[in-house]
Amino acid sequence: MITEKRKVGAVFVKQLGRKKMNLTTLYSFTLGGFILGFAVIILSPMVTGSTYDYAEAKLNEYQTLSNNAQIALVKKEYNPEKELMRLDFSIKETKNETSVSDIQYDIESRYIKGPKTTLKTEIIQTSDTYFVSLIEGIPQEFGVVSTSITPKYVHPELQKYDDLKDRNIKLYINESEKIITPSLKKESEKDYQREYIDFQQSDLKKELALTQTAIKNSQLAIKETKKKISELEMDMQYQTEDEKFESQNEINSFQTSIQNQENEIQKNEQKIESLNQKMQLLNEKRNTL
Repeated sequence: MITEKRKVGAVFVKQLGRKKMNLTTLYSFTLGGFILGFAVIILSPMVTGSTYDYAEAKLNEYQTLSNNAQIALVKKEYNPEKELMRLDFSIKETKNETSVSDIQYDIESRYIKGPKTTLKTEIIQTSDTYFVSLIEGIPQEFGVVSTSITPKYVHPELQKYDDLKDRNIKLYINESEKIITPSLKKESEKDYQREYIDFQQSDLKKELALTQTAIKNSQLAIKETKKKISELEMDMQYQTEDEKFESQNEINSFQTSIQNQENEIQKNEQKIESLNQKMQLLNEKRNTL
């Protein structure tokens, strides 16, 4: 009897030992798999030469340049044959406290895949609010180009305070078919001036379209308000004196609203006239280049 109990106990211990070994083996495999997966994630860019994803700089998205000015990338082009990239930037003032004419820009570009050498960069300032950056020596399959913009005042002593101190803007340009422009090349300063005029006129056209839409919306609002006035005037024939008093107050309020809309239309019509005049002046300026 005792011998049988010992046999049963020995079997139980043996089974328990096997379970422990299985758990240890499972744990070892799991840990090993985790370490291997982690190593693949970390080391694969080093082995394959690939890079992680970098947030692509989007066009026409303004970001803070100084406390009173903003900057946006408005054009990005790349010619793989000439290993040339072009980045255009537009600056706009949010207040009149800062003179963008007193700001100069230093640009440093590097491509992330390969040697971390600074690429040759040329800046063409077409106006106080627009400049072109030409970056040379960017090979095909460059992956990602990192560009840092450092603005600084030419005469910081003329500013109330130096809000550009230690200011730096970094953006990334990912390799993509969308930016490939086989015709891209270095051009003359006058050519860049003409392209800047095209950029200005494109903005003016957008503003013209928005202003014309605003006029149409105001005209529609006046039409609907006049309908409401007519309905109230019809109802007043069957109202008590107290009701007529309330209706007349409402009509007076609607008439004030119509007057405000008419003033807004007049202001926007003057704006359209000014925008068209600006378009014409830019055409004349282009003819002189």
